[in-house]
Amino acid sequence: MVKNFLAYLLFSAILVIIFVSGYETISLYYKANPYINGIILLTLIVGFLLYTVKIISLSSEYRFMNSVAFGKLKINDSSLNSYPITKSIAKNLGIISSSNTISKTLDEILDELLSNIESGKDISKYLINLAVFLGLIGTFYGLLLTIGSVSNVIDGLSIEQQDFGVFFNTLRDGLKSPLSGMTIAFSSSLFGLVTSLILGLYEIITRGVKQNYFEFCENQIRLYYRSSTKLKADSTNITQVLNSKLEELVDGINKINENFNNSNKDLQKEIVSELKTVGKSIKNLENK
Repeated sequence: MVKNFLAYLLFSAILVIIFVSGYETISLYYKANPYINGIILLTLIVGFLLYTVKIISLSSEYRFMNSVAFGKLKINDSSLNSYPITKSIAKNLGIISSSNTISKTLDEILDELLSNIESGKDISKYLINLAVFLGLIGTFYGLLLTIGSVSNVIDGLSIEQQDFGVFFNTLRDGLKSPLSGMTIAFSSSLFGLVTSLILGLYEIITRGVKQNYFEFCENQIRLYYRSSTKLKADSTNITQVLNSKLEELVDGINKINENFNNSNKDLQKEIVSELKTVGKSIKNLENK
């Protein structure tokens, strides 16, 4: 993550240096076709802003989750308002939900994480293709102007002229328009290709940031998911053991009661028999 962020800063600094050092040349080619080149430049600015926002947001999410993973920060609803991806992860894992239970499977959580990370990817790719497309439009537009200008130059030439100096001056003046059209064509093509190249490099850097962030989040999610599942299984096993022990205790108490009742019955029988024996002895004594 840090290497990709440094690569982003370094590449941006190189672009600024190139733009500042070659400003006069760039502005000269830009003025050759300011309308199409302006749209291409706007595409570059929009793409740069999109990639910058994505890289900065993922970097901040990474720093926050890294701080939480190492116990430097605690997760709560207020602290997650600025970190939507982390908030989504915490909600799916039951960390901030009211039920405190994992609401989705591990694959579903990872798929949602990947979807959140890759949001805006289609727009970025579209801007890269748009830059090339605008460059081609400028190229064909310049070629059309060139072909029309060449046709006008040819029509304006007259072989019947005896003065070759006038003939070549006319030819030279007439070729200015075709050359201007070629400048329009190649300047637009150059701006389009360079913009596509720059946005493509930003896409590679951003892809590295996304990959690093996803791998980090995946490891943390898997660790938490396994620990939560194991804890839940352990609590279930403990509950089952307690239930079985309670059942054994109840059975033991019932057996004790049965034994006690049986012993009482035997004792009563012995007492009755003893009383009968004593009664018989008393009668025998009276008879004597």
